Amino acid sequence: MGKNNALKFVFIHGAGGTKNKWRSIIPVLGENENICLDLPSHGENKAEQCETIEDYANVLSASLTEDCIVVGHSMGGLVALELGARSDKVKGIVLAASSYKLPVHPNIIATLREGTFPDFLFRASYAKGASQDLLEEEEQELDNSPTDVAMKDFQACDNYKIGKETLKQLQKPILAVIGDEDRLIPPNTEEELKALNPHVQVAKIEGAGHYIALEKPEEFVNHILQFRKVLEE
Repeated sequence: MGKNNALKFVFIHGAGGTKNKWRSIIPVLGENENICLDLPSHGENKAEQCETIEDYANVLSASLTEDCIVVGHSMGGLVALELGARSDKVKGIVLAASSYKLPVHPNIIATLREGTFPDFLFRASYAKGASQDLLEEEEQELDNSPTDVAMKDFQACDNYKIGKETLKQLQKPILAVIGDEDRLIPPNTEEELKALNPHVQVAKIEGAGHYIALEKPEEFVNHILQFRKVLEE
């Protein structure tokens, strides 16, 4: 398959985020290689916010018009699983710092409800060696992000209970890309994903935290391009 006919990547950001979370990989991947989405009520998308992971998947499923590989970060990975179960257009799934479940501590949701993003959660989101420039960019973006949107997304993650069955039933290639310093995804994610679905491959990125595409964009792109290459063979 020639480059012009290559499967497109559709990138889905995580809870409370926007398509800007993929900004570091666009120069590496190329403008024509990707579709970055703002979920409803995020970024430039002014549609009403979805309350469940399944609702997000339903909205996106209706908008897919060509074959693609769906790449979901964190909450976006849960959406990607449900999207893969709904749409024949999805030929492969990349779980970026994600799993089939993302439980959220009640204290996090309570703090967001009060209008504050938990400082400890921000600090835990990045590897110890993350650049200061990146952290400053992310902190500024966080200051401009509505906490009520993040709260509803975290609630949607916590309420999502069908991921195990969805993952088990998917008959599509799945790549899980995990940072070895990710402190936010559940322990033993790699082992659980492999045990639940034989189609799951896992790639580890050294020195990356939860925001792997921002922290290690070149390595992340290399993994997803290799995944696409195998799909197209």
